[in-house]
Amino acid sequence: MMNYIKGAMLLVLAMAAFSAYADGIGKIKTMSGQVAIERGGKIITPAVGDSVYQTDKIITGKDGSVGMLFADDSRISAGPNSVLALDKFAFDSDTNDGNFDVSMKKGTLSVISGKLTQKTPGALKVKTPAAILAVRGTEFSVKVDEPEAAQEAKP
Repeated sequence: MMNYIKGAMLLVLAMAAFSAYADGIGKIKTMSGQVAIERGGKIITPAVGDSVYQTDKIITGKDGSVGMLFADDSRISAGPNSVLALDKFAFDSDTNDGNFDVSMKKGTLSVISGKLTQKTPGALKVKTPAAILAVRGTEFSVKVDEPEAAQEAKP
């Protein structure tokens, strides 16, 4: 009987973990123009309401923009010609503990931090080619230009 209970508990935990992954870490709330997600080596064209997942790379075209709402109520928007990687997201909705790491390769980014930074200032980090920003519970925007060598190489 005890083995049955342990097995049932493990099954419930496994299903909860799968469900959490299936739901993603956030959702696309707004988008316009060209927006793509690179996930597992494949390019996906998302729609409003679609989930985003840890390790997704969000890419916007010259007319693209996207707004996302995450499980901790953080809001992140990327403007035209942006490349944004959702490196790591861990959030405990009961305690509001966790962390959120984002890498901004190029483009523009606006952030309104959520419950993670309210509980632990600095829990949200935005990495750029020039700096790492540890967010302490605020609203901010970042612009990352393409390196000059990449700009000169364009026709």
